[in-house]
Amino acid sequence: MVSAKLVHQIEDHWEAISGRFMRRLRAQQGLPHISRLPDSEVTDTCRRVMHNLGHWLVSSSEAEIAKHYESVGRERLSAAIPLSESVRAVQLLKDAALDYVQDEAFIQTSVDLYAEEELELQLGRFFDLMVYYLVKGYEEAWDARRH
Repeated sequence: MVSAKLVHQIEDHWEAISGRFMRRLRAQQGLPHISRLPDSEVTDTCRRVMHNLGHWLVSSSEAEIAKHYESVGRERLSAAIPLSESVRAVQLLKDAALDYVQDEAFIQTSVDLYAEEELELQLGRFFDLMVYYLVKGYEEAWDARRH
């Protein structure tokens, strides 16, 4: 079971995670298309993911994640953002979220430590699904364009 307290901490402090993500994104070499996106668009994307994390981790089904992120993949192709840059951006967001949890989680007991580890595991699974369905949507849109 994912710690509601830690999930709420992430949701409530999405701006801090967004700041970490933005710094990583802007410092990353080899992302010319993503780097040209306005800060407001990047921040809004981060907000939508982090502010709704509890829903994604607890309430949503894989089918819901698939539907949403396949759509994101199609949007990235339409915006002419390379798939490699899209995937790298997801990885950087995941890293920013995990680093926030590790830096800001207040661990006093072994139960707190277990809760943090469980959240990290669930975050990893969620971001893995995000990448998979983003790529799937991108590829399907690419195939549709070619035919």
